[in-house]
Amino acid sequence: MKFYIASGLKNYKQVRDLSYLLKKAGWEHTYDWTLLCPAQETETETLRTIGEMEYNGIKQSDVVIILTPEGRGTHTEFGIAIALNKKVYLCHHDDTYFKCDDNTSTFYWLPQVIQLIGNTEDIANRLLKQC
Repeated sequence: MKFYIASGLKNYKQVRDLSYLLKKAGWEHTYDWTLLCPAQETETETLRTIGEMEYNGIKQSDVVIILTPEGRGTHTEFGIAIALNKKVYLCHHDDTYFKCDDNTSTFYWLPQVIQLIGNTEDIANRLLKQC
């Protein structure tokens, strides 16, 4: 199974931990943007290259995993995944984003979006069982 993980820069350690658990089970990470963390690039060409690599990582994946809290680019990655008809796993440690209030988005409720609650290990175990 090929996967891409989208999240905020501040979550890079959780992204690495989840990636490790999935790769240990034989999954393939299509693009690991955390290899550039915690550095934050500001040069136009560097940002363009990173954007292209992230887009291609999503495009090549079978599933896209969104770890919240998200960063400013995460919803863009989420939108790309939906537009490319990818199965999306939206993951949070509690149900904060899965209530009908100001913390949610209508797109969180699409049929191809699966909501997962738990810590990194819980999420990995559920992903491995569902895919």
